[in-house]
Amino acid sequence: MIKIDDTVEMNGEAELADRLQKSLKGKRYLIVLYDMWKSEAWDAVILCFPNENKGSGILLTTRNTQVARYAGTENLSSQMGFMDQNESWNLFRSVAFVNEALPSYYENIGKQIADECHGLPLTIVVVAGLLKSKKAIEDWRSVTKDVKSVVTNDPDERCSRVLGLSYNHLTGELITCLLHFGIFPEDSEIPVKNLMRSWITEGFLQLENDLEGEAEKCLQELVDRCLVLVCKKSLDGTKIRSCKVHDLIYDLCVREIQRENIFIMNDIVLDKSDSERRYLIMHKMQPFKRVTGYEIDYCPHGLYGALLTPVHR
Repeated sequence: MIKIDDTVEMNGEAELADRLQKSLKGKRYLIVLYDMWKSEAWDAVILCFPNENKGSGILLTTRNTQVARYAGTENLSSQMGFMDQNESWNLFRSVAFVNEALPSYYENIGKQIADECHGLPLTIVVVAGLLKSKKAIEDWRSVTKDVKSVVTNDPDERCSRVLGLSYNHLTGELITCLLHFGIFPEDSEIPVKNLMRSWITEGFLQLENDLEGEAEKCLQELVDRCLVLVCKKSLDGTKIRSCKVHDLIYDLCVREIQRENIFIMNDIVLDKSDSERRYLIMHKMQPFKRVTGYEIDYCPHGLYGALLTPVHR
């Protein structure tokens, strides 16, 4: 284990890389690099490992074939295939019913839905999570039709459309809470306390007498629908301590924020130089829209919605 002390914090990544390399030198190790998207990321992390290799290994996962080739693993790589019918059904059933007994009348329609996911695990998990809270057979038949209409032959596009299907089945309150993940850095692990405090502060929740309980309920429902991933739990396993969203879910949140004309404002400063009027000066507005204080001043009311980041002033 590498201790993150003041020296590491001051010198940043270079100091951390140096310490990691020294700690691994002369040892056997297995490093897992999960879901790498860019070759530049490989260039950055490979410097952290010793040059000599004494029975050690690095396991790299990526959805970008070019990254695998760039890392020199082309002859050592294993292309993951799609699930067959039995694997798809077993995964679907394990998510949709967990420890519950499977009623026989759900099996046929459930297998149809699993087949329509064409063996793509993320699609299966998201659709099953959507149906987890729907026990009426009519709802399952309805989703069967929806899945058929959104699934295409392109795996990435197929997944995006199915994620959109799951998104469209959320209530207004859950949609707002899910979109809020789009203001955090991609792939970041978010402390649940900070997340729920932000939901409550922004007024996303309906109940007024038990906001914290309502926030926990919303988070659990998003987890149950497989839209939010649990990172850490309390020691007794009863409470979620930190969470994140899959990068495809994150992209969905960002697209919906853009589509709804919501923009993220960072570093908002209230300028008091004018004694009679106050102006909002936007130093950064990323990644959606840049608006000057002048434009805000003369902008008709209700034209935009503002989603503030946790770092705003």
